[in-house]
Amino acid sequence: MTSRPVTRRAFLGGLGGAATVALASGCRAARQAAAVAGPRRDGHVRDVVPRGALSSRYVPDGTAGLTAAFPLAAVELLESRFRANQSRNTDYLLFVDPDRLLHTFRLNVGLPSSAQPCGGWEAPGSLVRGHTTGHLMSGLALTYANTGDPAPADKGRYLVSQLARCQARSASAGFHPGYLSAFPESFFDRLEAGLPVWSPYYMIHKIMAGMIDQHELAGNTQALEVAARLGDWVGWRTGRLSYAHMQQILQIEHGGIAESLTNLYRLTGDPSYLATAERFYHAVVFDPLARNQDELAGLHANTNIPKMIACIRIWEETGNERYHDIGTNFWRIVTQHHSYVIGGTSNFEHWHAPDVVAAQLSNRTCENCCSYNMLKLTRLLHFHQPGRIDLLDHYERALFNQMLGEQDPDSPHGFNIYYTGLSPGAFKQQPSFMGSNPDVYSTNYTNFSCDHASGMETQAKFADTIYSRDAHGLFVNLFIPSVVNWGDAGMTIRQSTSFPNEPRTRITVTSGQATMTIRVRIPSWVAGRAQAWLNGTRLDDPGTPGSWLAVERNWQPGDGLEVSLPMRLSLNPTPDDPAVQAVTYGPVVLSGAYGADAATAMPRLDTGSVTATSQQPLTFEATAGGKPVTLIPIAQMQHQHYNAYWLT
Repeated sequence: MTSRPVTRRAFLGGLGGAATVALASGCRAARQAAAVAGPRRDGHVRDVVPRGALSSRYVPDGTAGLTAAFPLAAVELLESRFRANQSRNTDYLLFVDPDRLLHTFRLNVGLPSSAQPCGGWEAPGSLVRGHTTGHLMSGLALTYANTGDPAPADKGRYLVSQLARCQARSASAGFHPGYLSAFPESFFDRLEAGLPVWSPYYMIHKIMAGMIDQHELAGNTQALEVAARLGDWVGWRTGRLSYAHMQQILQIEHGGIAESLTNLYRLTGDPSYLATAERFYHAVVFDPLARNQDELAGLHANTNIPKMIACIRIWEETGNERYHDIGTNFWRIVTQHHSYVIGGTSNFEHWHAPDVVAAQLSNRTCENCCSYNMLKLTRLLHFHQPGRIDLLDHYERALFNQMLGEQDPDSPHGFNIYYTGLSPGAFKQQPSFMGSNPDVYSTNYTNFSCDHASGMETQAKFADTIYSRDAHGLFVNLFIPSVVNWGDAGMTIRQSTSFPNEPRTRITVTSGQATMTIRVRIPSWVAGRAQAWLNGTRLDDPGTPGSWLAVERNWQPGDGLEVSLPMRLSLNPTPDDPAVQAVTYGPVVLSGAYGADAATAMPRLDTGSVTATSQQPLTFEATAGGKPVTLIPIAQMQHQHYNAYWLT
């Protein structure tokens, strides 16, 4: 069952006042509003939206998320590995020199730049230069929205103003009005002529998405102006092409540009953006999915996942069920038939035959960008069906095993890895095509791969799905130490847990009171039955695995709900070879630590020997290949060889 899409009129009516006028009057009126706001002394358009004012109506969360999501400003991460990762990521976001990332943008339009060029995918000769700047804008906006630290907002404002300056010179540089990129518009001439080019619309998407995040999360009105002009350019560029010509172009990776165009439609009310978004209907990929057919084998995974996010957003805005079916069928097919035990997907960045895992194990499985986008898709679907446990079980599996572990905790800048390998003797390292140091995840300036960049967002938004809400009350979706301040209900609620080291969580009302239902997810992996205590009194029916514990009452300060979530060791056979199995403890995938041993033969695990030796931190011992081995959560495995799948 799916929720009915919210109409633009209903959305705008909910905003009211000046915000309604600014958003409903169309692209031109939005530009006029930005101009009326007036320049500041530093030349930037004055911000008129305070932090958090629009974040609870964060457009990329879709229509259902407008009311179901909590603003990032309302959720505070408490001490945990999640907050530690976020802190290292923030340090990097504030460290990286914006002028170095602006270097190729400025040169592209004839502006001077004395900044030192970057390396890797942001090098001056790279065909995909410019994408990191978009991710950086998003990461800064997300960080500001969640932490309130003004430094990320200031840096984001500088980036937006400088990119606006570059965009304003597009015509004088020989480009069409509104064009903004770190490479010349001739790349699109090559694309349309069928000549070799990497993925130019992918770069446009990242810039546009970063601008939208700056507007939505940091209140930067100039950013919406820049995004709208860039959206106008995309509309002009694609509007010249026939359907058949556009289908040829769509064979080249274009990211989630249709999602950003749809978000522009929602923000401005200008239907031209939605019409442009629908030009990116990629028939050869979408039509089989609309028929619920799995024809993913051979496709590049992360080329296509962002398209599915766009499908859900277009469905929300148009009510066209075909887009809904494409997105939901895709989610089911990937999670059930093309995913590894850690929740990730792809091998060497591609999908292969369905239900083949044991035969597709390498050190290049599970590209982290894929899970970054799968979690975005899962989040959108969750807002429409908040009661579905399977959506959140998948979200938890990928988050706790892959995304939490993509960052190097030994790096002060929290560098992110490209793949999470699952072959025997796997090792987390940047792939050989990105660098030669086998013990490095990434670097400050010589890498800038897509996973380096998407990680800057992932590590900034851990707070976004811990909780959600509806008219009846609160959903506790994930077990992460945090505080949620529900301003509308006048309540502050704290979650205390050391999960997964401790199989329980405690929810406490710290201020305010309200009559509502608090629902705590009872995951499908729970061993036996959960247990729960309300203010120390045991509840008779806490719920079965794969359900919700729901407690309705007049909640008051000091009320506490404690939930025990028993975990057990489980063996997870691969569908193509039941003798190859992974070991999980609850949702956590355990991996064997092999230090400097890079042996490529899969060890045979004595399954009866797996024994817990520590809860803090979570540690097991076992015998594999006749030798003792220590098992720890795969997210905690760094700088050594490891094994996640075993012969049994």
